Amino acid sequence: MSATYSLRRRLVGLLTVALGVIWLLAALAAYQRTHHEADELLDTQLVQLAETLLAIMEGGEVEHFVKELQKNAHAYPVPIAFEIWHTERGRTRRLVNSEGHTGFDTQIPTGFGMIPHRGQSWRIYAVQGEGADYQVVVGQAHAARESLAREIGLSVLAPGALALPLMALAVWWGVGRSLRPVDAAARQVAALDPQHLAPLDEGAPLPSEIAPLRSALNTLVGRVNEAFESERRFTADAAHELRTPLAALKVQAQVASRAQSDETRQRALAQVIAGVDRMTHLVEQLLTLARVDPANAPAAVAPVDPADVVAAVCAELLQQARQQGQTLEADLAGVCRVSVNPGWLQIAVRNLVDNALRYAGADARIEVRVAAQDEGCVLTVADDGPGVPPGERERLAARFVRGESGSEGCGLGLSIVARIAALSHARLELGDGLPRSGGGHGFAATLRLPVSTESQRL
Repeated sequence: MSATYSLRRRLVGLLTVALGVIWLLAALAAYQRTHHEADELLDTQLVQLAETLLAIMEGGEVEHFVKELQKNAHAYPVPIAFEIWHTERGRTRRLVNSEGHTGFDTQIPTGFGMIPHRGQSWRIYAVQGEGADYQVVVGQAHAARESLAREIGLSVLAPGALALPLMALAVWWGVGRSLRPVDAAARQVAALDPQHLAPLDEGAPLPSEIAPLRSALNTLVGRVNEAFESERRFTADAAHELRTPLAALKVQAQVASRAQSDETRQRALAQVIAGVDRMTHLVEQLLTLARVDPANAPAAVAPVDPADVVAAVCAELLQQARQQGQTLEADLAGVCRVSVNPGWLQIAVRNLVDNALRYAGADARIEVRVAAQDEGCVLTVADDGPGVPPGERERLAARFVRGESGSEGCGLGLSIVARIAALSHARLELGDGLPRSGGGHGFAATLRLPVSTESQRL
């Protein structure tokens, strides 16, 4: 048993994973962007503070500003440490620094930079006055910056993280709703009665990706119904055709067992043997009809010359024709090659010639001709027997239908030929045969066979 899987679960899983990966990539990009924007914002804050301190220092109001800055330092989201240096007569000293700040360990060059301080990495900015008398250094702990960026990023991404399960539920609902027509079609298929197959409802809406499957199923249902109906007819007809000769055999056997004279007994036994011969022919034809099936055909058919097949069949049946006083001739002047299964072609030719031998009558003349034509190859079996009226010819290709000229056959010969013609892309035509000496025409069956592609290229 082949493994199965849930299309709904697979689609939901794939879409949810895809959404999760996309959301994660978007979250990383948003975090990186948030971190960058926070760095720029805090760097701007450092520059503004440093320049403000420098301007105040040069204006002589530094003591008052420092007191106010220290008073409100706790209100900043990221504490800022600063220190002011003064150079006078070649001697540099720290004038003031922020509350709790013990001073940086090294002399700071102007501009931005990163230095280690108290076991942490610090982002600093240093600016110097025009006379190089004052230098202001401001800095922030890098860990504090990271914490601020993380808080901002989480505040932005938290709603998205909460929405991800909701998106998964939406995907589950959407996929389930989209697959409802498929589930309905599956229920229709499961509800089909094997004995009375009916096509699926073409009016029910289906996705364009699934609609061809429904059409293919309906086509298959139609073919299966046709096959079932054909088999039912065949079984019924075969049962009828077998029942009649079996009953006749039983009657003749009873006559032979009760016969008082040898002549009556021999006559009854001869009828039994004739009946057995007819039954043998019927069974052989039934087996032949079963062999003519597309499943038994080879995938590739090599080009075959029908003249070779006709010559072999005529040689096989020539003795039978002589015993019945008939003339069997073959005209194989035409040269052509056809794309037909050789086994099927031999069955078709044998049935056509055998039909002519059975129905044309004693002393009849049967001609088998092979001729090449532009559109293919024509194989004709004609006789000068009693013939068949034009109105009855179309019925002869049906199963168990016999002409009025006799009842020796089982009515399957032309049906087999018609089946082979249909499967071989050929055409069976029934018409007038050879002219009779007393006027009128006999019967002729013509097979128009498709010429092989190799012959067309030559």
